[in-house]
Amino acid sequence: MNFIERIIYNLSGEMERPGNYGWFHLMFIAIVIAASLFFLLKLKDCSDRTERILLLAFWAALVLFETYKQLQFSVSFNDAGTEGWDYQWYAFPYQFCDTPLYLLPFAALLKEGKARSAVKMFLATYTLFAGLVVYIYPNDVFIRTIGVDIQTMFHHGTQIVLGLFLGARLIRSRQMKLPVFVRAIGIFVIMVAVAFALNNLVPLITEDTFNMYYIGPVFECTLPVLSDIYAHVPYAVFLAVYVLGFTFAASLLFGAFTAAKKLRAKRGAPA
Repeated sequence: MNFIERIIYNLSGEMERPGNYGWFHLMFIAIVIAASLFFLLKLKDCSDRTERILLLAFWAALVLFETYKQLQFSVSFNDAGTEGWDYQWYAFPYQFCDTPLYLLPFAALLKEGKARSAVKMFLATYTLFAGLVVYIYPNDVFIRTIGVDIQTMFHHGTQIVLGLFLGARLIRSRQMKLPVFVRAIGIFVIMVAVAFALNNLVPLITEDTFNMYYIGPVFECTLPVLSDIYAHVPYAVFLAVYVLGFTFAASLLFGAFTAAKKLRAKRGAPA
């Protein structure tokens, strides 16, 4: 057993699979609420440089946790040590919830302008929605491996904290506007298009389950509600419903931020 395998082995401890709104779930809800309040109350007026550093720091932490998860799912152990390595394609990190892994560097490093504001808007709406859904109804994201359960709650909790933080920052910088949200929709369409391409290409090299964004034509969608739509309508209709449905959810969050912006203006702060 080499050094990396020993680290993974030590992080492979098992626990009783957490349930919805059990102690493990409630503990992370409390942590996310506390972290969100801290960012909104103490850091919403931070400098642009501080914002960029925070985004890079969270990105680095997300990548570190994701790397651990990928390794954890790929190695198996027996009583004698390492049994073998076998990459699990179903865990490939390109699901809807994985967008911060790819977009946070752009939010942190791009020059101020239309592209950066669109990325931040995406993270404040689409990605925030993804994190909220998991925290409200985690269900099958929990498994028996302690390290993976911590990783998934940290990952989705970060989506909530950063989504609220970036939404507040967009309000403060007067960028919480419809044209910016429209550009964020464009980012979502691009991300979906990449998932569509991967879902058609990767099954050519492996028979393992591979269904990024759960929109693949090879493997059925297993998401609540969407799985029923997938089974009863043509694939093109399902794909359109998927894009429009997620965009509608993101638009609700955009509307909530817009309402907060108007309330802020009524209290005398710049809109």
